[in-house]
Amino acid sequence: MIFTKLFLASLALVPALALPTAQNEGEVFSFAKWIEGIIENPDSDNLTPDEAVAAWTASLNGTSPSVLEKRAGCNNHVGCEATVPDAVWCINYLASLGRQGRMCVADAVADMCTYRSAVIMGAAGGGVSRTASNCNDVARAGGFIMDRCTRADGMVQGWDMAYGNGHLAVTILSSDC
Repeated sequence: MIFTKLFLASLALVPALALPTAQNEGEVFSFAKWIEGIIENPDSDNLTPDEAVAAWTASLNGTSPSVLEKRAGCNNHVGCEATVPDAVWCINYLASLGRQGRMCVADAVADMCTYRSAVIMGAAGGGVSRTASNCNDVARAGGFIMDRCTRADGMVQGWDMAYGNGHLAVTILSSDC
């Protein structure tokens, strides 16, 4: 766990990079679009976390190999991947906190959500030792991580900066790491 926190703290020092978006012919499910719909209109007919995972699974055949090869922001530490359903549960939970106006705060490194095999952590960086964002913005980062880093075997691990906050690195990984 100490290694993980040190690793996360080092990620916070990495500047945010503008990454290209993936384009392909098939309609591939987007976790980022799913969570954005929940944030924008929580009372609309949004997919549940289980339905979102099912939609992602159903869209796997529409994913082109070139999309799967792009792993910017994705980590491959053996044994530190979280399962997709557990990570999706955490993202949905963080969005529900954001709807209530709750802030996700990182004093150096903080666990923002832990659910079964998944943990979403935040790390302050960029010259600050403490930072905060509305939990919606942490959920958005979770959606971006899911879109870039989810593997076909149902596992995910990666990081991105919180939406609109270049001082808060958000990471999805296994709760066992």
